[in-house]
Amino acid sequence: MIGIVLQTGVDMVDVEKLARMVTLSGDAFLENSWTPAERLYCANRPERLASRWAAKEATMKALGQGVGQISPLEVEVEAAEGQMPTLLLSGNAAARARQLHLNTWSVSLTHEGRWALAFVVGLGNTGHG
Repeated sequence: MIGIVLQTGVDMVDVEKLARMVTLSGDAFLENSWTPAERLYCANRPERLASRWAAKEATMKALGQGVGQISPLEVEVEAAEGQMPTLLLSGNAAARARQLHLNTWSVSLTHEGRWALAFVVGLGNTGHG
């Protein structure tokens, strides 16, 4: 019998607060928090940046880790217009996922007015009973 592993994480971000942080911090914050592909997709739209930041935080929660243990750049939200987003983990995030036997990820993003939210589910199995 295989042991099923299920981890979840959720996070909500204040879009206006994040937009102020981006304005005050400039390129350094953007480059240290979102991958080049994410920055290109978001095109400086704060609600998109915020929903991806929420996804990064939600993923870290599902992994039982935080910023400092996992870089925001190690959790990438891949997206194409009109398609469901997916998660790509690298570095410490991918190592932690392997340690927890998580190999399938699902992410849902939303934003409305001032708020952005992400819900993340990681699924896997231990390979033994």
